[in-house]
Amino acid sequence: MRSVERELLELRTRVERLEERLNRLAGAEPEAAPSLPDPSDPAQIRAWLKAQGIIRDPTPEELRLAAEWEALPEEEKEAIRRELDHLPPGPLASDIIIENRR
Repeated sequence: MRSVERELLELRTRVERLEERLNRLAGAEPEAAPSLPDPSDPAQIRAWLKAQGIIRDPTPEELRLAAEWEALPEEEKEAIRRELDHLPPGPLASDIIIENRR
């Protein structure tokens, strides 16, 4: 079994267990589990993940930024990647965000 298929099955199992526990806590009747998509079809996987609330469509701003990135020359993209790969050690972005929220 390919790793994507295995990960998808593990994710489905985890989601099903979580839903069962939540339903038990809420006293609700358990719902039927959603059918697993065909692992060889990216469109089915994407649709299933959206239906589960795991991913979403990109926002207009994200689409604009992605288009800007795609429009850059390959040399400029490589320069940016090299720069990002060699950033000096420092605080994690999550630490900075948490600190700024205080």
